Amino acid sequence: MSIVPSSAGPFRSATGVGQRAPWESRGPPFISIRNKGAPMISKARIAITLGDLTGIGPEVVAKALSSESISQLATPIIIGSVDVLNREFERLQSSLQAKLIESADQSLPNGKIGVISPIDNPHLVHLPFGEISNEAGEAAVSWARTAGKLALSGKVDAIATAPISKEAARLAGYEDFGHQEIYQHLAGVARVLTMLITTNLRVVHLTTHHSLARSVDYVHKQGITEAIGMVDLFLKSYGFTSPRIGVAALNPHGGEGGLIGSEEIDEISPAIQVSVENGIQAFGPIPADTVFGQAVEGQYEAVLAMYHDQGHIAVKMHNWAESLTLNIGLPFLRTSVDHGTAFNIAGKGIADPTGMIEAINYAAEVASTSILPGAK
Repeated sequence: MSIVPSSAGPFRSATGVGQRAPWESRGPPFISIRNKGAPMISKARIAITLGDLTGIGPEVVAKALSSESISQLATPIIIGSVDVLNREFERLQSSLQAKLIESADQSLPNGKIGVISPIDNPHLVHLPFGEISNEAGEAAVSWARTAGKLALSGKVDAIATAPISKEAARLAGYEDFGHQEIYQHLAGVARVLTMLITTNLRVVHLTTHHSLARSVDYVHKQGITEAIGMVDLFLKSYGFTSPRIGVAALNPHGGEGGLIGSEEIDEISPAIQVSVENGIQAFGPIPADTVFGQAVEGQYEAVLAMYHDQGHIAVKMHNWAESLTLNIGLPFLRTSVDHGTAFNIAGKGIADPTGMIEAINYAAEVASTSILPGAK
């Protein structure tokens, strides 16, 4: 592998010409590591949604588009509002300009960013920052669905999404209120898993948006066996020849032989045994205070966490700033930032776009090579 500095060369900084914000001085760990010998396509067409426009989504997208690494790897196609994106470019004193386009294959001159806008609502740009709104929720879901339709039709190579507000989406009347649920329903697939990725760590979640009490109900042999198989197939499809999957325990100390929980004995271990019999390198159940550290040290290519916070805490404590989310089980590639709408800082110009840069460039990297960075 060869290292390509992602911050080399002059460009207009978000903090002004001749200055760099702290996030602009870092070289993203994923996109700067190129896959040697992998077939490349011309710049991958990445549909990028603006997310909830009253949060930090438009800001981090605008900042990301100012990153030189984005222009090197991707042809960005924004799904959102021209007015909202141009507002952010103006706030950044950027020379970039958003232009309305009718199709993903429409070309524009340098410095122009194409925007597909499925909603004609001139009031969107005037919605106040930091307030949950049904109009913002309606726009965010519409933009997400439009990106999904483009991906399903092959008109874009991947999707990178900015954060949406589940409360706003619910206010707008949607039952599918998260990106994962929106795309699962749109694609008509039975199950979708969330993988969080950061330096030296990939974590897949058995469950995501359920209460902790309800999440335990999903810790059963069939579901775990299926999840391990999905992770193994995904990794093998993207360049890993024989991936090792560490399976986290549910209970403290792995249940202590059933003394403080029987799920490891009754459900998790039998699922691992079936997976091993199917030729998968699955290990565990391993106590959660051990398995993530082992993965960082290189013992596993991925960890299967039993519930949302078990996996999220590990990733965010290890390297939250440069983490991203990827979905397993969809018929297209979708990445996302690993943070929320951050209503409390929306409109202040201080949002760190590192996660958005990672999500876009990771999508472009994988779409271009069909290999996950770090595959072996």
